[in-house]
Amino acid sequence: MEIDIITYTPAQFAALTEEQLLEVKSAQLKKNRLAANLEEDLLKEKHRLVKNGVFLSEIWPLAQEKLQTAYEQEVAAVRDALLFYLQYSAKPDDTTTESAPYTVDYSLDYLERFSIVKTYYETAYADGKERFEAFKADKVAAQYLGEMYAPLYDYLLDFVPDE
Repeated sequence: MEIDIITYTPAQFAALTEEQLLEVKSAQLKKNRLAANLEEDLLKEKHRLVKNGVFLSEIWPLAQEKLQTAYEQEVAAVRDALLFYLQYSAKPDDTTTESAPYTVDYSLDYLERFSIVKTYYETAYADGKERFEAFKADKVAAQYLGEMYAPLYDYLLDFVPDE
């Protein structure tokens, strides 16, 4: 099953508990059902408009937009609920968070966490390769940053010179 409800790295998925993985799977299945329902609803609406002889009018694009918007809102709600669950179900142990070289505060939102970790690595390491390797070895960051881990990983990787 492809998981596209959230953007976690394989390492982040591997670090999730069985209960958390079940929640991810459940959310992904809900998203997949919503996508299937959207396709079905679009097809029904198209057939209805063709039957009534108004498919080529302005109604079809408006109906598509309305159904797509409703789908995106429902997916966003499922995604937000999953992210909320993952954020608050991850109970870090004190020894892990104490080993982090930056402030670890789970009450902050993900953008603030991202900023703290990014600032730390940019100021602590001048060499791009050394910075990236240190970040990659950081076990706290993957859990602490959640979905923001992959973008920071890619950002720091951009500063590693090609060899």
